[in-house]
Amino acid sequence: MEKLNIDNYNIAKELLDQIQYQTVLHTILSGQTPGWIYVDNIREPKVAFAQFRQRVFLSGAPDTNLEVSWDKFFLTEVKSNCEKSNVAFFRLTVNDPRWLDILSKSLANKDPIQMAYHIYQKQLKIPVINIQIPDSYHLLPVNQSLIQKSFPGKDELLEEICSERETVEAFLQNSFGLAAFKDGSLAGWCLSEYNFQNQCEIGIASLPEHRQIGLAKAMTQKFQLQAIENGVYNLLWHCAASNQASCRTAQSAGFELVDHHDVLMLFWDRTLNLAVHGNINFENQDYEKAINWYERALSQENKQAWMAWNAACAASHLEQLDAAFKYLELSISLGFDNFDFIKNSEHLTPLKNDPRWDVLIKLA
Repeated sequence: MEKLNIDNYNIAKELLDQIQYQTVLHTILSGQTPGWIYVDNIREPKVAFAQFRQRVFLSGAPDTNLEVSWDKFFLTEVKSNCEKSNVAFFRLTVNDPRWLDILSKSLANKDPIQMAYHIYQKQLKIPVINIQIPDSYHLLPVNQSLIQKSFPGKDELLEEICSERETVEAFLQNSFGLAAFKDGSLAGWCLSEYNFQNQCEIGIASLPEHRQIGLAKAMTQKFQLQAIENGVYNLLWHCAASNQASCRTAQSAGFELVDHHDVLMLFWDRTLNLAVHGNINFENQDYEKAINWYERALSQENKQAWMAWNAACAASHLEQLDAAFKYLELSISLGFDNFDFIKNSEHLTPLKNDPRWDVLIKLA
């Protein structure tokens, strides 16, 4: 694959335009987002590839006879670009699902993750009224005044801002959004991403202790008012199909499902990649498969406490009590020390009538 310069990005435009509902591609092609674009042949391109941080795209006619070593390309160029951007993984979107089979085989020894993604869209016409903000919460615009303040959670907000823009200053110049607060602490955010002409994507999150209270919906509604004020009328919402809370929030805010497709992901850290496989199977309630992936992750040297914790929860759902206690004890030995969380976890309900439960809790 040959890397293009910004002055000849147009060579790849026709191919990349085959991938719909991806605003980031417009901003890369226009030079607004500092990404990378490659083609298989500059004179007669059949395949184009684009990347910005973890977002990667491959478009063209799937052809196993192309003289491209895909595993080498991803493990050198794509990985190097991720390292330059300080991101731990890539997420590949393609114009034709047959590419996923080709890439899955090419990267098979790295265990890439294939998962379903949804894209929701809303065309804004009239302002949202009667926004119901949960009691004791308030929403503030993310502007220079807010950024200059000190508050719990500020680092998380700045990290999210810089996940799409090069700097906070670049965000303040080109994007907009709001943050939610309770008692002076950050509770969540809703930010515009990849603003291009009159459209943008949405980056939204409620911090764990502020979920399932209507905060995400309130932020989404308030964000729509900001969008109209900024001349943005076409909103796109991307999320994993397994993220049911995000899907419900989008639909309750009037967004319509316009595209669903599979993506290919790969975390460069081997242990993390195996554990994410486990998480996806856990979300799909396939606990047997989840445990198998967690076991593989826990066999690595750099295993982490949360991996053993998730394995304990999966085993508990299967009422494999011996395995559940084994994983739970392992998670504690690896540093998991939130015993209030352990005591109150619904995932561990089958363990609570076992004599070993009281013994374990006394370790607190």
